[in-house]
This record gives sequence, C-alpha cells and structure tokens, in this order.
Amino acid sequence: MNNQLEEQFQKLSQSYLNDVDSNCAQHLQKDRFIIPLIASVTQGIMTAVPEQVTNILDANIAPEVLLEVLYQLAPVIGTLKVKQALERVNSVFEERKITLTPVESEADGNYGAQVQAQLYGTEIKNLLKDLPDNAGTFIPHALTEHFFNDFYNRKALDVRDRERYELLALITMNVEFQIKAHARGSLKAGNNESELIWSVIQLLPYIGFPFVINSVQVIHQEAQTLKE
Repeated sequence: MNNQLEEQFQKLSQSYLNDVDSNCAQHLQKDRFIIPLIASVTQGIMTAVPEQVTNILDANIAPEVLLEVLYQLAPVIGTLKVKQALERVNSVFEERKITLTPVESEADGNYGAQVQAQLYGTEIKNLLKDLPDNAGTFIPHALTEHFFNDFYNRKALDVRDRERYELLALITMNVEFQIKAHARGSLKAGNNESELIWSVIQLLPYIGFPFVINSVQVIHQEAQTLKE
C-alpha cells in the first residue's frame, strides 16, 4: 500500500481503535491481547501475528497459554492456518529465547468427552444421525476424540477459556448455528454474559459492526434463556 494511503487510513481509523481499546480495557484483562491474535489467525491474516505475539508476551501472558490458544483453534479453523501462525510465533520465541514448560494432561483420558457431555449433550450426534454411509457416526466420534479429548485434556487452558476462545473464532467466521450453540456452552462453562459481550466488542476493529451486533444479540438471548 502507498505510504500516503496507509497514513491516511491510519489517521481515519485510529480514534475508532483507541475508543474500542480504552473501553474494553475497563472490562477485560489478558484477553485484550489474545483476542486480536485469534481474529488474525482465524481470518488467515498472518502479517500482524509477530506484533500480536510480542504484545501478548509483554503483557506477561505465559507462552504456553499463547500456544494453547492457537492449538485450540486447529479443530475450529483448520490446521493450515494454525501452522502458518506457528511459524511466525516460533520466530518471535527464538528471538526472545523463550523456553517452554511441558504441558500436563488430565489423568482421565476421557475428560474432554465428559466436558462435551456436560455442555452440549448429544446435540451433534442427534443432528447428524441421518447422514449416509456412517458419516453420521464418524463426525460425532471425531468431534469427541479430536476436538474435546485431544485438546480439553491438556491443562494449559481451562474449559472456561477454551469455550470463550472457540466462540470468538466462530464469531469471526460468522457461523450462525455454531455461534448460538457455543454461546450457550461458554455460559454453561462459567463465562458470564458481560465478559463474553466485551470480548466480542474487542473483535470490532477486526470483524466489523454487523458480525458483532448479531453475535452480542445471540449471547444475550442465550444468557436470558439459561436464566429461565
């Protein structure tokens, strides 16, 4: 982009960015730094990743947490985007001589499946049961084993955080059915309505007003339903 055009756009958008950041800072802590990374990687825009990783580390967020956020995105957005992001992350880690601590796993290898049952029941199994040639059996099996057991068994993030970050990725992709289900799942996992809504507002500069307005309405509706 021409430098003059870039400067003009930066001047035009800076007050918008500052307004979102200053208001979100009153409601969010570490997620203010993690959410931009989720948005960039989910959209496949890797140019901002090194700076975002630097901001996360400068905010004293553990590198193991940063990595786990990216790993957790893999079953949501696909492995290729995550691999591209990890290349940028690794460059920053090498530059800063980051040493990683091994991540422990839950003793019960079926822990993730238990979480899935508590938050979502058999929703996907029932939804896909009529698919032909065992597809309706395989997809729910793969979801349980390779989304929940493979990732939720790792102790680097708790269930509450995982659910929130997945929801933000789904909102970035604007997957309507999944947003509703995971808004409910995030609330059931212990996230409160205000935290989820302000997390979505932090996405505003990255995904725009239409996605944000639709998503905060869904979160509010699901929060009200759970109160009934």
